[in-house]
Amino acid sequence: MTNNKTWSEYRKSYLSDPEKAKSYLETAFEEFQTDDDRAALMLALRNVAEAQGGISKLAESVDMKRENLYRTLSEKGNPTLETLRDILNGLHLKIRLEPMVETS
Repeated sequence: MTNNKTWSEYRKSYLSDPEKAKSYLETAFEEFQTDDDRAALMLALRNVAEAQGGISKLAESVDMKRENLYRTLSEKGNPTLETLRDILNGLHLKIRLEPMVETS
């Protein structure tokens, strides 16, 4: 008998590791900066939130109603800078900036 995981189970297991979640979100933010695909960025944030204990736990830690957090992290979500900060704080992450590398 094999112990096969679904993609969802694997993703949740993978993103439960804080370092892997950090790298995943860094990539999501980098891609957002180039393709402006907000839905993909919200999905990445939602995937990490679900892997890090669930939307309900995150909503509680950021003092937000669960329904509002679901709406914020939906495909059409457009969180304010303050809400994004709160979500990242709830995931124990922070925003860091670095100079863009120019290619010749």
